Amino acid sequence: MNPDGDSMSQRKQQAALRQVASTLDSWPEPHGHSELNIKGVDLQNGLLRIAIQPHRPQCPCCLLDLAALRDVLLKKKGVEQVHLEVMGVPAADRWTRSINS
Repeated sequence: MNPDGDSMSQRKQQAALRQVASTLDSWPEPHGHSELNIKGVDLQNGLLRIAIQPHRPQCPCCLLDLAALRDVLLKKKGVEQVHLEVMGVPAADRWTRSINS
């Protein structure tokens, strides 16, 4: 543990965030949009939290795509847990629960 009480050093956290950013930047959006609609990213003590707004509300392939993205992010060094928070679509809480279960 480092002197600040965090289990992950600042340098390791920045490296993990760079890996996450690279994955998010290169992730193909399922409907051909140029990029994912990311609203925020936070990594604290191995918990990666991402707020995201799908381009198409109620689209099953977007739901499956976000679940696949979560699985890929879980394999990144320094990321122990991933929580995707879906925003800006009808029943966003249901999307969020489904993706993170």
